[in-house]
Amino acid sequence: MTDPVRRTPHVHSFLYIYRNHSGEFWWCAVPYLDRHGRRHQRRRSFRDRRYGSRVAALHEARRWRDAALDDPAVRAAMGDRRPLMLYAGDDGESTESGNPFGLVGVTVTFRDKPLGGNFSVTANRGRKKWFSMRRYGGYGAFKRAVIQRCQWVGVPVPDEEELRSRYDRWAQRNRDVLRRYGLEP
Repeated sequence: MTDPVRRTPHVHSFLYIYRNHSGEFWWCAVPYLDRHGRRHQRRRSFRDRRYGSRVAALHEARRWRDAALDDPAVRAAMGDRRPLMLYAGDDGESTESGNPFGLVGVTVTFRDKPLGGNFSVTANRGRKKWFSMRRYGGYGAFKRAVIQRCQWVGVPVPDEEELRSRYDRWAQRNRDVLRRYGLEP
């Protein structure tokens, strides 16, 4: 269950292609890394009237995008498609790594206005979701975050006992913080 899950890269038909309906054109913004390793974008627009129709402009935008995806600088900016993992390590106790639960991609944040906290879950770049401790309770928000991560990664959800023990260990260490934010006694 702790093995990484490899997924084949899938390029969605509209990846990096957007539509401006009022201006009647498609535009494409493809990321790339410059020679110093900084992220930039290449942009190009495809007007309907120039290519004859909306479909023809979209076809040309896809052709340009597909040609750009072959560039190594673009592939590097898109990410290396590293395997997604659920567990950070065997012990699950590492707080130095910024992961107090031992679960990759599940973190907790607290805020002052409005007073409360969230469990957030991430996968790859750009995929992020928050679960409020006020709305779902501490354990409920944690459980929802883990379930979401498991769905994104494609691994089975850990059993209830394991989830409860991971959350309880964290809650014991952070009892004062939870009380200060009015989340749990």
